[in-house]
Amino acid sequence: MTAPDNMNCLKNLMRLMCCDGVIQPQEKAFLSRAATELAVLVDDWNALLREVISDNISFYPVSNREKALAALKAMVVMAKTDGQVDEKEKQFVLQFAKSFGVSQNDWKEVLSDIDPKNLFGPFQKPPEQFIALTDDFEKLEAFLKVAQDNGAAVQTKDLKAYLRADSDSQAIVCFHASPEKELTVSRCQLLLGKAGERLVCILNRFQGHQVKYLHETGLKKCVIEPVYARDISDILKKH
Repeated sequence: MTAPDNMNCLKNLMRLMCCDGVIQPQEKAFLSRAATELAVLVDDWNALLREVISDNISFYPVSNREKALAALKAMVVMAKTDGQVDEKEKQFVLQFAKSFGVSQNDWKEVLSDIDPKNLFGPFQKPPEQFIALTDDFEKLEAFLKVAQDNGAAVQTKDLKAYLRADSDSQAIVCFHASPEKELTVSRCQLLLGKAGERLVCILNRFQGHQVKYLHETGLKKCVIEPVYARDISDILKKH
């Protein structure tokens, strides 16, 4: 099954290819390469093209920020394959960039970080592993959904089961604060000994005052609910 982000990246490239009304051989070759590297199997290119042309949306969203940035870089490379960038192509690329927070000040960094030989690496990475500890995690389902939608493979355990299990040094461990500050702090101290810097605490807005005490125990990362896609991206960037 094709991941939605991978398919949407390919569809954005196809829409970009159509912006100037002329499909060049270089663009078709780039699109074919993209499909291969994105692991998107296209049985009927003409049918996909008709779908992209008929869809009444500005662009196809790429939910994971790292993948969105990779898609943006691929779009820049594709726009230049025929030797000139049409104004409509430029506006399409800029519109996509703005959709996930790339500002004008970010463009120099984006352009300087393009590696044409490795454009689709972020789409090919294995999913980051999360362990969500269920104790006091009332909004667990919402957390699981946003984590999985943003490229994380999540397993759940209760605190005791996690502490008994062999350590997984690669997994990011997310635990929820308790209504009792003392219990949250003691839980954090136990978990830091096993998870170290890969430990994250999730708190509801009424528990925000506990962040100070968690930082004093040595915890680096806290997230206040609701957890958004940008929070997951921020956690992944820091590990």
